[in-house]
Amino acid sequence: MTEANSRFRLTVVGFVVFALFSALFARLWFLQVGSSTSYAAQTAQNRIRTIREPAIRGSIVDANGKVMVQNTLVDTITVQRGLTDAERAITVKNLARVLAVTPESINQELDSPKYSVYAPVPVAQRATFETLVYVREHPELFPGVSAERQSIREYPERLPFDDNPPVAAHLLGYVGSINKEEYKIQRRAGYTPNDLIGKQGIEQLFESELKGKPRERKLEVDSRGRLVGEAEVIAPEAGHDVQLTVNSDVQTVAEESLRDGMIAARNYRERSSGKNFKATGGAVVVLNAQNGDVVAMASAPTYNIGEFTTGIPSDQYKQYIDPASNQPLINRAVNGLYAPGSTFKTFSLYSALRDKPSTEDGTIFDENFHFFDRGFIKFGAAGQEVEFQNAGRAPNGSVDAVRAMTVSSDVFFYNIGLLYWRTWGKGDEGNLDPNAPVYGMQRTAKMFGFSRQTGIGLPDEARGRIPDLVFKQAVNKDNPDASSRLWLPGDGMNLAVGQGDVLVTPLQLAVAYGAFANGGTIYQPRLAKAVLEGGSTLGEPKVVRELPTQPARKIALDQSIVDKIVPGLEGAVCSEEGTAFGAFKDYPCGEIMGKTGTAQVPNKQDTALFVGVTPPQVDPANPQQPQYVVVVVVEEGGFGGSVAAPIARRVIDALKGDPNPPPVRVFPPAVD
Repeated sequence: MTEANSRFRLTVVGFVVFALFSALFARLWFLQVGSSTSYAAQTAQNRIRTIREPAIRGSIVDANGKVMVQNTLVDTITVQRGLTDAERAITVKNLARVLAVTPESINQELDSPKYSVYAPVPVAQRATFETLVYVREHPELFPGVSAERQSIREYPERLPFDDNPPVAAHLLGYVGSINKEEYKIQRRAGYTPNDLIGKQGIEQLFESELKGKPRERKLEVDSRGRLVGEAEVIAPEAGHDVQLTVNSDVQTVAEESLRDGMIAARNYRERSSGKNFKATGGAVVVLNAQNGDVVAMASAPTYNIGEFTTGIPSDQYKQYIDPASNQPLINRAVNGLYAPGSTFKTFSLYSALRDKPSTEDGTIFDENFHFFDRGFIKFGAAGQEVEFQNAGRAPNGSVDAVRAMTVSSDVFFYNIGLLYWRTWGKGDEGNLDPNAPVYGMQRTAKMFGFSRQTGIGLPDEARGRIPDLVFKQAVNKDNPDASSRLWLPGDGMNLAVGQGDVLVTPLQLAVAYGAFANGGTIYQPRLAKAVLEGGSTLGEPKVVRELPTQPARKIALDQSIVDKIVPGLEGAVCSEEGTAFGAFKDYPCGEIMGKTGTAQVPNKQDTALFVGVTPPQVDPANPQQPQYVVVVVVEEGGFGGSVAAPIARRVIDALKGDPNPPPVRVFPPAVD
């Protein structure tokens, strides 16, 4: 090796060493200077632990301040996550002994998916003082176990049913552990994976008001995780209370009456089949027509919302959603869809008195129009006639508009549907224009709010359906029979009596009758009237803000037509031949108006309905007087006058100040 080669190799080695040291010094500078702020922040985070203590959730009170939902502190034994198998075995064995339960039941709770994976598992709520003391004094026997006070949702108002469920379960809703989808949406609002959140009803609708802000303690720890000190404490804020428009006393009567009426209906038999009525479910809605306040909203069967707060076992949840249980989780008042039957005749008659269709001989339909009701009406070409009947084919003789409402003559209203077709639809059965005169009943129904949501704010509110030719063509687009895509006489005849494809919710019926009675204002139903400071129920309530009534819109109601219909509705409850007379025969005439309904349902027994309004008109000298609309629906319950009207009668007794009205008295099936 030459001296030149040796120098060259030394030079290369020197450059390599220099480059390596340069890179090393650059990295040291970056770590100590360039990233000092970032690493300092991470170091601070590593030594700070944040502990959140849930805020006290706000209470829910009724219109008179009576507590319906509140938070209660209870002594709870919890087990931390992340125990070793050995620690868990010791804990389960000793907890089973002191709690007097089986180890299997505790293991089932610890493994249950109903609890958040981030939160300790509560294995005993409302533990005795002696149990708490024993657990705290023997930590070696209970690895990972804590004994602490926790806040739970409590329901002071209970129904006197077998399982003692809370009053207004469907309306109140419940809280539960936040799920992944909810957490993605709500984490920017300060939620954590351990939080509870409103899942249904008022709890969900007013979640932002009820939840409050948790207490946060930022603790400083050393490198071994030992507590050094407290860095910061953020004080908690209790959630606001929410005051409802609901009267819990009337709500209780509504739920009791619905349940008792359904039980009584099962003792009577359907005439056509000889089988007992099933009365599988139902709803009651009480609405103040003067401002849209919801006074009561009942749905049957009901359920115990308290079981959902900490998570319901999967087998029990399967029982709730089993069709054999009649779907107790559904709020039938806003989610249930029903053919309205004869309760729809009020709006059919309003249409006919406004539009004035005519007979073939030119006679104009008005309040003096008479039709002879033989119990049936036939229509169609010779040899191809279709017969439309009253219930039981019962004849009513000569009927005008008032008597037709009183006795609920289907034949009279079938004739109204036929008059619409003969006057405007004959020869124009394919007209798709919704403003065509033949679709007058549809326009009236939509004017009164049918086929649209009421805007009450509860989840999954149904829209209902008012059938027209657009709907009919969509349903029958693949039907080879071209006539199925035409608006035929039978379509209008069925619509006039609330049958066929028309579907409504009980709440829609209440809103529509409210507008009919109050002069034409369709109110958006209101569930709450004020937000109060948290804890206001313990003393004088302090209002954070009022929640005003919200009139949705004013409709062009012809009061002169209303005045022609009201006597027929009063006669339905006051006249001896009225379909609801049996339920209200001891009520003074003029104190209530109403309409029964019996809707036919394919492959099921008839649905019983009743709508009542009291008083029929508000005294101008007392404009603040409440005017109540009461809607009752009983699935597979039979005739409206026999089942639904007696249920409504007991609710109206409660509205008039009787806290314990006489029991529901269901009548044998009658013509309706």
